Amino acid sequence: MNIATYYLLVFLLLTSTICCSQGKIVENPKNNYHSNTIRDSVFDHVIEISDDHVDRYGENFLFNRSIPKTDEIPVIFIQTQVPLQLLPTIYPEFPKIIVIVPNWAYYSEISNQKLSKGIACAEPMASAIIYEFNREQGTLLKDSIVIMGGFPKMNYAQPYKMKDNQKEIYYAESYGSVCCPRDQQLDNKPTREEFITDFEKENNVKIIDSYKELRGKEGEVAYFYTLKGLSNKLKLKFILDRNFYRIINRKNKDIITRPRIYTPTIIDRNERMEKIS
Repeated sequence: MNIATYYLLVFLLLTSTICCSQGKIVENPKNNYHSNTIRDSVFDHVIEISDDHVDRYGENFLFNRSIPKTDEIPVIFIQTQVPLQLLPTIYPEFPKIIVIVPNWAYYSEISNQKLSKGIACAEPMASAIIYEFNREQGTLLKDSIVIMGGFPKMNYAQPYKMKDNQKEIYYAESYGSVCCPRDQQLDNKPTREEFITDFEKENNVKIIDSYKELRGKEGEVAYFYTLKGLSNKLKLKFILDRNFYRIINRKNKDIITRPRIYTPTIIDRNERMEKIS
């Protein structure tokens, strides 16, 4: 990488700001979001995502590590190489997150140069990219910086021990009124019960430790799935299949699915939640 290319890469990463409206990400012509937090040299309570925490199904990924509720901005260090464009989808329950990743583009560039020129040299210098994703009112703002010559100092969080009333949820779905007007999902096929029966039979598993929460006087309800006992690949398959079958009138649509990284969330079980399996 020549010096001009390097500074261009740094400039693009420093000035990148994107907006997301109704699921569509577009370039924001004005960089009006700058984070001071990602310019810190030390990060505490960092959540580490290693190869052991990541599974893949097709172009989709699952991180099997949840983050407890906190008033601080979660900081996640992702050691595993995943598509950078998918990072804004992780841990959506938090309006703002910081993500630290190795600078894979730089490493790849150096490796390609060595191969093309037949150069045998030492490993490239360490380099990291720090992102901050700020998700406000349907808009996604991103700021990032490149660190050459090392990583920021990271103090890792201790493993979280969930409380007795807490559950780690991998999938949730909700239904609106049964009447006024009637939620179309209630008549969507296969029904929730039919889907679970078919999934259990097809994959020789049982969907257990699931919960139901009544949310209104007109039959509004939500369901929460821990997917306890399933392998991570089967958890991801359940999520993807269930998302597909919840599409209304899917037979009449040209469906384009966008890859993403799915992450579990921790919820507090309340008095309205009933265990159903």
